[in-house]
This record gives sequence, structure tokens and C-alpha cells, in this order.
Amino acid sequence: MKAILTTKSKVRTVVLFLAGVLIVGGYALRQRSFAAYNPVTATSNQRYDAQIVNQTSLKSGYNLYASGPYNTSAGNVRAVANGSKYNNDYVRVMQTKTTKTGSYARLRYFNQYLGWMNVHGIKRVSFTQVARGTMQQYDVIGTAALEPYTNQPPVIVSTGYADKAHGVLNSGTGSVVYPLASLQKAMTAVMIQQLIDEGKLTASTLLSKYYPQVPYSSSITIAQMLAMTSGLENTDATPAKQMTEAQAFANMVKSLDSTNDHAFSYSDANYVLMAGIIAKVTGQSYAENLEDRILNPVGMSNTFMVTSAKPTFKDTLAVSYKNNGRQDYTSPSKMSYPRMSAIPGAGNLLSTPSDYYKFIIAIRNGTLLDEDQHNDLLGYGTTYSGGVYVTRPGIYFNNGSFGGTGYHTGFFATDNNEHIAVVFTNQTPLGSGISGKNFVAKMYNVATYY
Repeated sequence: MKAILTTKSKVRTVVLFLAGVLIVGGYALRQRSFAAYNPVTATSNQRYDAQIVNQTSLKSGYNLYASGPYNTSAGNVRAVANGSKYNNDYVRVMQTKTTKTGSYARLRYFNQYLGWMNVHGIKRVSFTQVARGTMQQYDVIGTAALEPYTNQPPVIVSTGYADKAHGVLNSGTGSVVYPLASLQKAMTAVMIQQLIDEGKLTASTLLSKYYPQVPYSSSITIAQMLAMTSGLENTDATPAKQMTEAQAFANMVKSLDSTNDHAFSYSDANYVLMAGIIAKVTGQSYAENLEDRILNPVGMSNTFMVTSAKPTFKDTLAVSYKNNGRQDYTSPSKMSYPRMSAIPGAGNLLSTPSDYYKFIIAIRNGTLLDEDQHNDLLGYGTTYSGGVYVTRPGIYFNNGSFGGTGYHTGFFATDNNEHIAVVFTNQTPLGSGISGKNFVAKMYNVATYY
């Protein structure tokens, strides 16, 4: 037995080494042999993305250490986990240190620091590999546009087929379009905000000025419609044929319910009627306003509207698929154009993640709204405002889908556009039981932490 007695101020600590057991202050931690701290001979602060590999079992996996680097071959007592728990996961290397026993990297998994691992347990990968690998991990079929760094072009990744029967892959080049669903609501809201700033509307303008036939319209304001606190409700409907804008507005007025309850309640009716108000105020159709106020200024050349006429575009419309629990690409079907035409302003657009990414950038950089105008748009409600959810400070987001189909769209963005994720998918359900909106949030975290 070897005993070491140390004294510092009035604190006395006894450390005993006996039969391979380290005894500190009465607590025993078993190890094969004590591994002394190795002096650092080199340090690198270069950060890069990596994947944890070669972690096949607890015996063969590389340990993670809370305070590295240490001699890992001795099974140091400072090990906090075995790398096999994270095999094939993506991490961010934050720092690398070298000792006589090798080089060790400090790893971050999203926003969680895992510890230090021997670099032989990781391999360097690109951000594109991280993004595509995350989509594949959850059996996601679709396209994503991610901004990991401010003022740099987005990274576009795609997985799976847009049209398997014809061998057309999902693509971020603009050759494949997807139903935009509720993400269109933010475009309608931006145009309403523009009209407010032009003095043609106010946040307190009453719905009764434009649609007096709607019950309780004299107590419903534009601000409440932007925040989904108007009391308007509606159910999805698929008409027999595609509708004109005027037919869609009239149909919504006829079929909606008005409850006079001003708690938050999500409803397409708010944004369809605001599309109608845009047309009434400007003397031009909603479609013409969208072209002049949004699509052309932003350069959204792969975004198309569905109204009474068949939309004309050369792109492939992504087919909707289901995973039946055994295989992908079952129950193929295409989006109903009559169903989309019934909700102008709330879900009658086809678009791409790249185009929508351009829109997100433009709503704050002065192209469509300046910073103050954008802040106004996000301030009409505490749950939802201006076509997006505002429940997470500093972040706004939304998700869209058409019930009964495999389509899902979603985005997350910081208020200052520092990090952005736009994800469009054409199959449901996703793998590992993750929901579409939670997967979009995960891709936003990929853009934020990798």
C-alpha cells in the first residue's frame, strides 16, 4: 500500500492506491491502473464537423473524457461515457489537443458538450454530409435549404424521389416544386403590412369595412386576423373544380363560422379574407399583388399560383407518398389543384425551399420590409403573428401540410436571419416516430450548431 498525505490550507485529503482501487475522500473508483495527466504538446482551435465512427461496442469504443486529454488506454477514471452510445452521430469538433499518447478532440453534439475523444474515433465530414445524413437517419424524402452562417449561400440537400415511377429525384435546383401550404400565409401577411405602412390599412381596420356579411365582423380587426384571434373558423373543403379568386373568397365567406371568441385559434379563413382585402384595397387581384409585391422583387422564379386555370410550369410536381411501416413510396398521389384553389392567400402556391429561403431573407433586409416593419409584423399576437409562430424568443417559424397527404413544409429562422432551415417533404410518416414539425426544428438545430 502507498499513502500520500497532502495539506492545503486547513483541508486535508488522503489518497490511497490499493489493489487497483483509487480511494479519494472515502469514495472508491475502480480502474486497471492510474493514468497520470499527460502534458499537452500542441493545441488547435480549428473547428470542423465530424462523425463518430468505429464505436462498435463498449469494449472497442473510444471513451469520452470530461477533462482531456488523458491516456485512454488505461481506462482513466475521468471517462464519462463510451463513444459507442453515439456511433455514427454527427458532432462538432471545438478544439484539439495532442499529448504523447495521441490527439484528442473536444466534441459538441448539437448544443451539448460530450467530452474529449481520441481522434481515431471520429472522421471529418462536410456540412452537406451532416444535413443529408440527418435526413437519411429519419427516412426523410424531400429537400432542405439550410443557412449555417450569415450572409452565405444556403446549403441545399435532397433525398429520395419526387416521382419514383418516372425516376425523378427530389432536387433543390428548381426542377421540382412542392405545395407550399400554410407557409404562404407569411407572404399574405407581408403584403398586409406593406399596405399598413402605405397608409391604406391600419392594424385596427375592421373586417366589416370589406366583408360586413361576416357575423361579428364589426368587432374583428386586421391585427386579430394576423394573430389568429379573430374568432373565424373553417373546415377544409375540396370543390368539384378549380376556383377563381372571387369564387374562393365568396365560398369562404359563405362557409366559415364566426364565434366572437378572441382566443388564439388557427384558421385559413383569416388569411383567405385578408387576400380578398388586399384585392379590394389595391384594385388588383391577389395574384397580381403577389407577383408585383413579393415574387418579382425577391426573384422567386420557381413559385407558381393555383387558381381556376391549370398552373403552367416545366417543373415536376413532387408526388405525395406514404410509408406503410414496411416500405417507402406507397400510396402515390398528387396534390389536388381544386383543393388548393379554394384557399388563396393561405395555401394555393407551389414553390421550392430555395425560393422560400429568398423570401425569408427579403422580409427583413429592406427588400420587402425593413427591420422595424418586420418587428411590427411579429408583434400582433403572442402565439402567432403575421403568418408565423412567435412563441420562441428570437425565433419565428411555421409548418404547413394538407391533411391526408404526405406533403409537409416548414421553416425556422432567427429574427436576424443568422440561422435558417426550410424543409419540404413529400412522404409521411418520418422515421423514428419524429413529427414533421419536430424534424424541421432538428434541421434548424443542425444549421445552428454545425
